[in-house]
Amino acid sequence: MKVKQIMALAAELCGRRDVADYLDKGLTADAAASEREEQTLLRCYNLAENEIALDYLPLKKRETFASDGFIAFSAFAEPPLEIFAVRGARGEKLPFSQTEEGIRVRAGNAEVTYSYRPAVKEADDEPSISGKAGERVLALGTACEYALMSGLLDAAQLLDVRYRDALACACRERGGRMKMRRWA
Repeated sequence: MKVKQIMALAAELCGRRDVADYLDKGLTADAAASEREEQTLLRCYNLAENEIALDYLPLKKRETFASDGFIAFSAFAEPPLEIFAVRGARGEKLPFSQTEEGIRVRAGNAEVTYSYRPAVKEADDEPSISGKAGERVLALGTACEYALMSGLLDAAQLLDVRYRDALACACRERGGRMKMRRWA
C-alpha cells in the first residue's frame, strides 16, 4: 500500500470523501484546494509515522560490520537513534559503549541491532511501517493529525481514542512499547 492510499483512508475517516476521491481517482471540482488538502494530509502522515516509529514501534535494522574497535555512525545504512544490541560472530552479546561519533566495541565482526528514524515520505512512496495493522494505525494517526489541523476537534478526540487503541494492539502484536495512560 502506498502513502497516498493511506492518506485517502485518513480523509475518509475524517469525513472528507471529496479529498479521498481526489487522492484515489483524481476527481475534484477545485484542483487548487484539493492539492492543498493533499499536502496537509502528507504532512500529517509524516508526523504520524514519525511519532509511531520513535515512540511506539521502533524501526529496527541489523547490520554486520568489521570493527577495529570503533564503528562510526556514518558507516550505518540509516543514522541510528538507539543501539539495542551488539553481537559477535557466534551470536554472543558484546559489551559496547556509545560516543557522539559511534560505538566502541572489541575488534572483529560485530552485528549491530539499532533503531532509526523514518525518512520523510512523498505520496507515491511505500510506508516504513508495513502490514495491515501498520496501515490501519498510520491511517488513524494521519486522520487524527488532520482533524486537529483542520479544527475538527470533536472528530480529533474520537479518532485519538481509536488511534491509541490501535497502537496498543499493534504494540502487543509486535513487541513495541506503549506509554502508560495517566489519569488527571
